[in-house]
Amino acid sequence: MTEFTDAVRDDTSLLIAIAGASGSGKTYSALKMATGLAQGEPIYAIDTEAKRMLHYADQFRFKHMDMKPPFTPEAYIEAIQKAERAGAKVIIIDSTSDEYEGVGGLQEMHDEEVARLARKPYDRLEGWEIDKFNAPAWKVPKTRHKTRLMSPLRQVRAYIIFCLRAEEKIKFVKVFDERSNREKTAIESAGWVPICEKRFMYEMTMSFTVTPDNPGVPLIEDGQAVHGKIQSQHLPFFPAGKRVDEECGRKLRAWARGETTSQDRPASSSRQVDTGAGPLSSSQEPAPTHDKTLLTEYHQKLSGEIDRDGLIAAHEGFKPRLTDAATVDTAKRILGAHTARLRGDADADATNIYVQGLIDGE
Repeated sequence: MTEFTDAVRDDTSLLIAIAGASGSGKTYSALKMATGLAQGEPIYAIDTEAKRMLHYADQFRFKHMDMKPPFTPEAYIEAIQKAERAGAKVIIIDSTSDEYEGVGGLQEMHDEEVARLARKPYDRLEGWEIDKFNAPAWKVPKTRHKTRLMSPLRQVRAYIIFCLRAEEKIKFVKVFDERSNREKTAIESAGWVPICEKRFMYEMTMSFTVTPDNPGVPLIEDGQAVHGKIQSQHLPFFPAGKRVDEECGRKLRAWARGETTSQDRPASSSRQVDTGAGPLSSSQEPAPTHDKTLLTEYHQKLSGEIDRDGLIAAHEGFKPRLTDAATVDTAKRILGAHTARLRGDADADATNIYVQGLIDGE
């Protein structure tokens, strides 16, 4: 039987997701980060895109797998476990989006399930029949994703970087046309959305999006990753406006191994000032904890709001009860998550998963 030991961060695993459209630098960023994470140890790359990762073979050293369809959850975890058995310390999967939209992926499983429930070939279904069975047909693929990929993935000890494709989301807005002196409908960008199962980005240790107009630079607004999550202890590893590089990977590995990074010392100092605490007795002294019960109530309050004005009013009404620095800091991130929800960047389920992780300190 496994024994209890003192809790010390000691080479914990990392699950990292990088999403981006073509030309956003996600593959190059993943290889840069992997090089820093590996520190000379083996890097294994699982390539679902017809050997495109080999374009970088003259710039980086890595073992390569040309993964063929079907891109089922089982196929992904089998490839990951094979790399780990071969001695991989860092594993890159490019692209994880094929598990969702590729041959044999979740979308195809969904369509097959719609046809099964309707008892008719999918290409012969009427629109109303597809709509009728759309929601219940997701049960089978989502269950396979959760039990066959995500659950065993949590037992993998290597550092894993998942690359995902992203697509631009649009929205229709009303604008006033001075020439015609009337309103007209215009199309605006609503940001980039990762192509994956909707909870995937929030189940990672960290996740972020890169864009074609600023390749390799994580999209971070107000201290939060857009369409992803970067915890406060990891934010210093991603300087504003700077591309992901080997140094970022090196610092992440040092953090995972429980080593002190250059960012740790000033962060600890600022926490002492904010809370009024005395000098820390050692570098292992825990950081101030937030009020989980209060933050849960705060989250529930914001969850009921359906527009930005209501969200701000709910926040302002609750604000006097947020007193200590650690709770205020987490509340800001919860508010940001609900702001993203109202923008349409994340649905209620994904927001709940992310916020619960914040409250639980994961």
